[in-house]
Amino acid sequence: MAKRKKANFTRVILIGLALAVLLSAAAFFVSRVLEKRTYALLYAEEIKKHADDYALSRYLVAAVIHCESGNDKDARSYRGALGLMQIMPETGAWIAEKLGVENFTEDMLLEPEWNIRFGCWYLSFLAKRYDDLTKVLAAYNAGPGNVEKWLNDPAYASEGKLVSIPFEETSNYVEKVSQAIKKYEELYERELSDNEP
Repeated sequence: MAKRKKANFTRVILIGLALAVLLSAAAFFVSRVLEKRTYALLYAEEIKKHADDYALSRYLVAAVIHCESGNDKDARSYRGALGLMQIMPETGAWIAEKLGVENFTEDMLLEPEWNIRFGCWYLSFLAKRYDDLTKVLAAYNAGPGNVEKWLNDPAYASEGKLVSIPFEETSNYVEKVSQAIKKYEELYERELSDNEP
């Protein structure tokens, strides 16, 4: 009788452990699905192509698209920025000139291929100007002129580094993109690996 009770107890424990493992696996799977829905990857080929063309991290580009437009190619900000990477029309015209793109129109910024190409060029331009991601992202959000002012003000910079960003929107943006980069690295290592062709 005691052996039977012990065997039944052991069986109950093993079934409980198996259920716990299955529930944990299901919770992990559901969590991943929800995270991938939040951090969608809709333009992987364009991201890989243009990030590589401009020597950028693919994860950075995906994160900027996520934070700027939520992957909405038709996004329009109240300030007039357009498309996936929220490029202002005048900035788009300037980039088109730099790239030798003729017959530029604002509508091009609503086409993922053009928008990602222009956004990657601009991120690359900023990366050549600034030596760290914080400054690059701050300049992408608030403009290089503001970043230059902050770098020359000891209230915001020390030894060439931004220690404080006075615009709350820009400060939040830098943090949000930095966190999104980590999420894209975690969720899309296979799809966006910098080692992938």
